[in-house]
Amino acid sequence: MPEPVKKAEAPAKAPTDGPGESSVEPQPAPAPPAAAPTGEETAAPAHAAPPAEEAQPPDTRQDLTGLFTEKPQTGEVTVGENITFVAKVNAESLLKKPTIKWFKGKWMDLASKSGKHLQLKETYDRNTKIYTFEMQIMAAKPNFAGAYRCEVSSRDKFDSCNFDLTVHEARAAEGFDIRAAFRRT
Repeated sequence: MPEPVKKAEAPAKAPTDGPGESSVEPQPAPAPPAAAPTGEETAAPAHAAPPAEEAQPPDTRQDLTGLFTEKPQTGEVTVGENITFVAKVNAESLLKKPTIKWFKGKWMDLASKSGKHLQLKETYDRNTKIYTFEMQIMAAKPNFAGAYRCEVSSRDKFDSCNFDLTVHEARAAEGFDIRAAFRRT
Protein backbone atom coordinates (compact mmCIF):
# COMPACT_ATOMS: atom_id res chain seq x y z
CA MET A 1 0.00 0.00 0.00
CA PRO A 2 2.75 2.58 0.78
CA GLU A 3 4.25 2.07 -2.69
CA PRO A 4 1.05 3.11 -4.57
CA VAL A 5 0.94 6.27 -2.49
CA LYS A 6 4.51 7.11 -3.53
CA LYS A 7 3.54 6.45 -7.14
CA ALA A 8 0.58 8.77 -6.70
CA GLU A 9 2.91 11.52 -5.47
CA ALA A 10 5.28 11.16 -8.41
CA PRO A 11 2.55 11.69 -11.06
CA ALA A 12 1.21 14.58 -8.98
CA LYS A 13 4.57 16.35 -9.28
CA ALA A 14 4.77 15.90 -13.06
CA PRO A 15 1.37 17.55 -13.73
CA THR A 16 2.29 20.31 -11.27
CA ASP A 17 5.07 21.25 -13.70
CA GLY A 18 2.51 20.96 -16.53
CA PRO A 19 0.15 23.75 -15.36
CA GLY A 20 3.04 26.18 -15.43
CA GLU A 21 3.56 25.30 -19.11
CA SER A 22 -0.09 25.17 -20.18
CA SER A 23 -3.47 24.61 -18.61
CA VAL A 24 -4.47 21.92 -21.14
CA GLU A 25 -1.99 19.29 -19.91
CA PRO A 26 -3.47 18.76 -16.41
CA GLN A 27 -6.84 17.73 -17.83
CA PRO A 28 -5.52 14.80 -19.96
CA ALA A 29 -3.13 13.70 -17.19
CA PRO A 30 -5.90 12.95 -14.62
CA ALA A 31 -7.86 10.83 -17.14
CA PRO A 32 -5.36 7.89 -17.21
CA PRO A 33 -4.92 7.85 -13.40
CA ALA A 34 -8.73 7.66 -12.99
CA ALA A 35 -8.53 4.10 -14.36
CA ALA A 36 -5.74 3.34 -11.88
CA PRO A 37 -6.25 2.45 -8.19
CA THR A 38 -7.97 4.84 -5.71
CA GLY A 39 -4.63 6.19 -4.44
CA GLU A 40 -4.19 8.10 -7.69
CA GLU A 41 -7.75 9.45 -7.55
CA THR A 42 -6.71 11.44 -4.49
CA ALA A 43 -4.08 13.07 -6.72
CA ALA A 44 -6.86 14.28 -9.07
CA PRO A 45 -8.42 16.59 -6.41
CA ALA A 46 -4.95 18.09 -5.92
CA HIS A 47 -5.16 19.14 -9.59
CA ALA A 48 -8.59 20.66 -8.91
CA ALA A 49 -7.12 22.93 -6.20
CA PRO A 50 -5.01 25.16 -8.55
CA PRO A 51 -8.07 26.20 -10.63
CA ALA A 52 -9.78 27.20 -7.35
CA GLU A 53 -6.75 29.35 -6.52
CA GLU A 54 -6.96 30.92 -9.99
CA ALA A 55 -10.57 31.86 -9.20
CA GLN A 56 -9.44 33.92 -6.17
CA PRO A 57 -7.41 36.61 -8.01
CA PRO A 58 -10.52 37.96 -9.82
CA ASP A 59 -12.11 38.39 -6.37
CA THR A 60 -9.13 40.49 -5.26
CA ARG A 61 -9.44 42.59 -8.40
CA GLN A 62 -13.04 43.34 -7.48
CA ASP A 63 -11.82 44.55 -4.08
CA LEU A 64 -9.72 47.23 -5.77
CA THR A 65 -12.81 49.36 -6.38
CA GLY A 66 -15.38 50.59 -3.96
CA LEU A 67 -13.24 52.67 -1.61
CA PHE A 68 -16.17 54.84 -0.54
CA THR A 69 -18.15 53.84 2.53
CA GLU A 70 -20.32 56.92 1.99
CA LYS A 71 -20.59 58.74 -1.32
CA PRO A 72 -21.55 62.38 -1.84
CA GLN A 73 -25.26 62.69 -2.62
CA THR A 74 -26.98 65.02 -5.09
CA GLY A 75 -28.16 68.16 -3.33
CA GLU A 76 -30.30 71.26 -3.67
CA VAL A 77 -29.68 74.69 -2.21
CA THR A 78 -31.22 78.15 -2.43
CA VAL A 79 -29.09 81.10 -3.58
CA GLY A 80 -27.11 82.47 -0.63
CA GLU A 81 -27.35 79.32 1.52
CA ASN A 82 -24.67 76.76 2.40
CA ILE A 83 -24.44 73.08 1.49
CA THR A 84 -21.93 70.39 2.44
CA PHE A 85 -21.08 67.24 0.47
CA VAL A 86 -19.53 64.39 2.47
CA ALA A 87 -17.44 61.44 1.29
CA LYS A 88 -16.17 58.74 3.68
CA VAL A 89 -13.39 56.23 2.96
CA ASN A 90 -12.53 53.18 5.07
CA ALA A 91 -8.72 53.15 5.43
CA GLU A 92 -8.51 49.80 7.25
CA SER A 93 -7.24 47.96 4.16
CA LEU A 94 -5.21 50.89 2.77
CA LEU A 95 -1.48 51.16 3.26
CA LYS A 96 -1.31 54.87 2.53
CA LYS A 97 -3.56 57.86 3.22
CA PRO A 98 -6.03 58.26 0.34
CA THR A 99 -5.95 61.38 -1.79
CA ILE A 100 -9.19 63.02 -2.84
CA LYS A 101 -10.00 65.36 -5.70
CA TRP A 102 -13.20 67.34 -6.19
CA PHE A 103 -14.17 68.36 -9.73
CA LYS A 104 -16.90 70.53 -11.23
CA GLY A 105 -17.99 69.43 -14.66
CA LYS A 106 -15.54 67.13 -16.38
CA TRP A 107 -12.17 68.69 -15.64
CA MET A 108 -12.24 71.75 -13.35
CA ASP A 109 -10.29 70.83 -10.21
CA LEU A 110 -11.85 72.60 -7.24
CA ALA A 111 -8.72 72.49 -5.05
CA SER A 112 -7.49 75.72 -6.66
CA LYS A 113 -10.91 77.35 -6.21
CA SER A 114 -11.15 77.01 -2.43
CA GLY A 115 -11.56 80.27 -0.58
CA LYS A 116 -14.51 82.53 0.23
CA HIS A 117 -17.27 80.34 -1.27
CA LEU A 118 -15.66 76.88 -1.18
CA GLN A 119 -13.89 75.01 1.59
CA LEU A 120 -12.41 71.52 1.51
CA LYS A 121 -11.92 69.67 4.80
CA GLU A 122 -10.68 66.24 5.82
CA THR A 123 -10.74 64.43 9.15
CA TYR A 124 -9.57 61.02 10.32
CA ASP A 125 -11.10 58.91 13.08
CA ARG A 126 -8.43 56.62 14.56
CA ASN A 127 -10.95 54.36 16.27
CA THR A 128 -12.94 53.48 13.14
CA LYS A 129 -10.08 54.13 10.67
CA ILE A 130 -12.37 56.22 8.48
CA TYR A 131 -11.40 59.34 6.58
CA THR A 132 -14.15 61.94 6.19
CA PHE A 133 -13.78 64.41 3.32
CA GLU A 134 -16.08 67.42 3.07
CA MET A 135 -16.69 70.01 0.38
CA GLN A 136 -18.64 72.95 1.76
CA ILE A 137 -20.17 75.51 -0.59
CA MET A 138 -21.02 78.77 1.18
CA ALA A 139 -23.35 81.50 -0.06
CA ALA A 140 -24.26 79.54 -3.19
CA LYS A 141 -24.61 81.39 -6.47
CA PRO A 142 -26.68 80.30 -9.48
CA ASN A 143 -23.54 79.47 -11.50
CA PHE A 144 -22.52 76.87 -8.86
CA ALA A 145 -25.22 74.54 -10.19
CA GLY A 146 -24.13 71.57 -12.29
CA ALA A 147 -22.44 68.20 -12.23
CA TYR A 148 -19.67 67.43 -9.75
CA ARG A 149 -17.33 64.48 -9.29
CA CYS A 150 -15.35 63.16 -6.35
CA GLU A 151 -12.31 60.92 -6.98
CA VAL A 152 -10.40 59.06 -4.28
CA SER A 153 -7.21 57.05 -4.81
CA SER A 154 -4.63 55.25 -2.75
CA ARG A 155 -1.70 53.65 -4.56
CA ASP A 156 -3.30 51.13 -6.97
CA LYS A 157 -6.88 51.62 -5.69
CA PHE A 158 -9.26 54.15 -7.23
CA ASP A 159 -12.93 55.09 -6.97
CA SER A 160 -15.08 57.97 -8.19
CA CYS A 161 -18.60 59.23 -7.68
CA ASN A 162 -20.75 61.69 -9.66
CA PHE A 163 -23.33 63.97 -8.06
CA ASP A 164 -25.27 67.11 -8.96
CA LEU A 165 -25.98 70.43 -7.32
CA THR A 166 -29.19 72.32 -8.04
CA VAL A 167 -29.34 76.00 -7.04
CA HIS A 168 -32.82 77.52 -6.68
CA GLU A 169 -33.49 81.24 -7.00
CA ALA A 170 -34.25 83.06 -3.75
CA ARG A 171 -37.94 83.76 -3.30
CA ALA A 172 -38.85 87.41 -3.10
CA ALA A 173 -41.33 88.44 -0.44
CA GLU A 174 -44.49 89.04 -2.43
CA GLY A 175 -47.14 91.56 -1.44
CA PHE A 176 -44.68 93.84 0.32
CA ASP A 177 -43.60 96.96 -1.49
CA ILE A 178 -41.05 99.03 0.42
CA ARG A 179 -41.91 102.10 -1.64
CA ALA A 180 -45.37 102.09 -0.07
CA ALA A 181 -43.87 102.88 3.36
CA PHE A 182 -42.30 106.08 2.05
CA ARG A 183 -45.24 107.41 0.03
CA ARG A 184 -46.85 110.65 1.06
CA THR A 185 -50.47 110.48 1.87
